Amino acid sequence: MPKLHRLTYLFLLFGLLLCTQSLFAQDLLKGKDLSQIKVELLSEGDIAKLQAQLNSSGMSIDQAAQLAATKGMPSAEIAKLKQRLQSIAGPVTKDFSKTNESAGVKQIGDEGAKVETTKIANDPKIFGAELFTTASLTFEPNLKIATPLNYVLGPDDQLLVNVYGVQEYTGDLIVNVDGKINIPNVGPVKVGGLTIESATERIKTTMGNSVYGFLKTGGSKLSVSLSRIRSIKVTIIGSNRSGNYTLSSLSTVFNALYLCGGPSPFGSFREIELIRNNTPVRKIDLYRFLTVGDQSDNIGLKDNDVIRIPAYKTRVALEGEVKRPGIFEMLAGENFTNLISYASGFTDLAYTATLKLTQNTDKERRVKDIEKNAYQLYQPHSGDIFTIAKILDRFENRVTIKGAVFRPDIYELAKGLRIADLIRKADGLKEDAFLGRAQIIRLKDDLTKEILSIDLKKVLAGDPDNNLPLQREDELLITSIFELKGELSVTIQGEIRIPGEYKYVDKLSLKDLILQAGGFTEAAYNKVEIARLIKRKNIIEKNDSSLATVINTEINLESVAFSESPNITLQPFDLITIRKKPGYLIPEKATVLGEVQFPGPYAFANKNEHISDLIEKSGGLTPQAFLEGAFLKRFKTDLEKQKSDQIIKTLNKTVKDSAKANIETANEITRDFDKIPLDLKKIMNAKGSTDDILLKPNDELVIPTFDGQVKVNGSVLLSTQIPYTQNYVFKDYISAAGGYNITAQRNRAFVVYANGKAATIKHTLLFFKSYPKIMPGCEIVVPKKADRKPLSAAELIALSTALASLIILISQLKL
Repeated sequence: MPKLHRLTYLFLLFGLLLCTQSLFAQDLLKGKDLSQIKVELLSEGDIAKLQAQLNSSGMSIDQAAQLAATKGMPSAEIAKLKQRLQSIAGPVTKDFSKTNESAGVKQIGDEGAKVETTKIANDPKIFGAELFTTASLTFEPNLKIATPLNYVLGPDDQLLVNVYGVQEYTGDLIVNVDGKINIPNVGPVKVGGLTIESATERIKTTMGNSVYGFLKTGGSKLSVSLSRIRSIKVTIIGSNRSGNYTLSSLSTVFNALYLCGGPSPFGSFREIELIRNNTPVRKIDLYRFLTVGDQSDNIGLKDNDVIRIPAYKTRVALEGEVKRPGIFEMLAGENFTNLISYASGFTDLAYTATLKLTQNTDKERRVKDIEKNAYQLYQPHSGDIFTIAKILDRFENRVTIKGAVFRPDIYELAKGLRIADLIRKADGLKEDAFLGRAQIIRLKDDLTKEILSIDLKKVLAGDPDNNLPLQREDELLITSIFELKGELSVTIQGEIRIPGEYKYVDKLSLKDLILQAGGFTEAAYNKVEIARLIKRKNIIEKNDSSLATVINTEINLESVAFSESPNITLQPFDLITIRKKPGYLIPEKATVLGEVQFPGPYAFANKNEHISDLIEKSGGLTPQAFLEGAFLKRFKTDLEKQKSDQIIKTLNKTVKDSAKANIETANEITRDFDKIPLDLKKIMNAKGSTDDILLKPNDELVIPTFDGQVKVNGSVLLSTQIPYTQNYVFKDYISAAGGYNITAQRNRAFVVYANGKAATIKHTLLFFKSYPKIMPGCEIVVPKKADRKPLSAAELIALSTALASLIILISQLKL
């Protein structure tokens, strides 16, 4: 071929290919052969047109890919197509909102694709409705399985015919509208209407009788399989989305039912008809699949099949104590037992003796009770409502035994069971059982309770007047002798390791109790006091005010268990007190901190130690000691802390200041220590004077380093620290902090000195004021004015009314 002609041929071929690509965007839903499509040659406009076509038809990308596969498009090109479609539009959601208005053609998706569903109008309580509302349940046909031998061939199916052996041939042959395939060098062979198995035999025979003679002798073998399946059209009526559907030829009845959204609100689930060639060929009952998983009704569809969903005839409601309450469809001849099986049976708490039935009559409704023996006889009517109640929360054969038996519990009331029999069931009486009397609490006919007293000794002896027969819900109470006596105890206190209350037992002695309490402490004295309850029958003398009998005794502290000291037998409610040795004191200490030679804790040598003594023990003051700032921290005792807590409670009830003021006051009161200002110069010059405070245990003496600063805090323009200047007075330091701000309470300003003392502004004659002296290390505090809440409208009205009344009263007095 000349070079110019070859270029012209290639150009025409390329133009034809481009034209084919362009037609693809318009004919994806209508075209038959897409095997030659190259997606990379499609323009962005073609992809956009295809996307618009999918949107208008309500088809998803996965469904379009499946449709392209059924029309011969290679899988690699399908993947490219899906990628380009998703890059410009994302996933497409199918809209069935107008399905019932226009019965258009719908397509089923490919394997693995999920067909978007809408919520069907069926009541979700209808048994079987979940088949068509669960998005994860699609019944999609699997297109990647071996060709079923019973698959019936038809137009548009594509067969892969492979001859191998001495003679070889491979070809993809499409079944034409006449049901024939055209085999090269052989001719047409009719396979339409045949199964794959029958078609294989016919093709083998035809080819063997022609040029492929080795198929007869066995020198060559033949294999036939489906390389592409055809699409079929199915019509569905009576569903939520009735219309014509284009499906895969491998689709079944359940595939089609799911795609159309299932039966309509009044559609039947049990009498669905499959009509083929104008003749009903199958009646489909979905309950067989729902109850036992039987898919015998899930048969394959053929081209032009019609699925007709008629209206239901009988629907009933089942509610209450069944495992699956809901609305069920019943067929003619089915009874209530069948209905219970559809609901998976009764629950464990169901009352099955009778059930309540609500029926519809021609004029009104009525109630009917159905006994258990009539379950198989009653055939439900449409509109029936069956209600299964719960069993009663009571026992028909229960008796109870409590108290001094080995196994108190609930027992079965057998026929003829008596009190002695119930005691034997409970493994008999305990040794502490009180045999004089027992009680039976019995329910009367009106459900009120009565008590019956019996002699337990006579019951065990078999006395019929006491060994009464038991009734339902009887409760037998057997008392323990310990319950009658009550809990007896003795108490030990003082210098004992485990003081407290101990259980009293017969023959309990003082030595036994001391051993139980862990023995004596190191501070115990050998004197023991026992206070014993006075038992009186009556008060004889008016002046008899004795509360207890007191017994004093001495014991050997070193070996109380084996000593020869008297072993007094105790009585219930005795109070034993172990005294402390006279003058027994544990060494206490005080601590000195800050500018001394040897700071730290120091033990008391005697009871009368002063601050000066503590300073001498610590080696004296250092040159850096700031004597004017010394103070003593005295920690509170437990009793003082309790008093502080009580003051806080009283303060919260009586003081009506702001919450902040209450919090600040509470913090000062509840502080664990008191800060005592000291004048160390006076103390060191006059040791033992009143300024030289007597120390207490755990005191801390703090002697700080010299601080040459003066702090200014509170309602000033700038809280700060100012170096101490000798000729500065109070106002100078206020000015150095920028002066007072607008919220300052000037007259209530005060000074806190380094040792903790405080001084306020004093008012002298007329308007003269005396300001505190400023010393190194002190702090000037300017309080803030309290926030004033403006009067409310009601308060203003009340105030104006009171003023008006006062003016009227004054005017009347003048008259």
